[in-house]
Amino acid sequence: MSARRKGFSLVEMLIVVVILGIIVLLGFPRMRAGLVNNNVRAARTTFINMIAGARAAASQTNRSTWVKIESNRAVVLARPRLDLVNTGSTNADTIGPVQNLSSAYGVTLAATPADSFRFNPGFTTLGAGTTTFTISRSGHSDIVTVDGLGRVQK
Repeated sequence: MSARRKGFSLVEMLIVVVILGIIVLLGFPRMRAGLVNNNVRAARTTFINMIAGARAAASQTNRSTWVKIESNRAVVLARPRLDLVNTGSTNADTIGPVQNLSSAYGVTLAATPADSFRFNPGFTTLGAGTTTFTISRSGHSDIVTVDGLGRVQK
């Protein structure tokens, strides 16, 4: 009678580990590219929501609002300032939180031709041209264009 063998041999286990390692090495770059692309899209959505919030705040508060870019941070400002007690060093109120897109999503935010976009209470912008915002990370980028009437084009 021959002895029955139970379990796997060392060679069989090494073959399985090598095959799994190759599969992981082939899939990792695609998975990482997908995560980077997802972060760029999430940052774009956050930024578009800020633009929509600025447009809504302009009509609700009857004040001019700005979406301002300050070194990968986006902030919505409203003028004239209503909080006269805590004036600080600025002449504008901040509407909503300051979004640091670099730390939240690891992206870079750039604007052309200017670093801000303004809405007046009449739902029209005070600039005649379009402003293009570029959100990028690790070779992946997305563009948000705001036309002269404040409409967002993805």
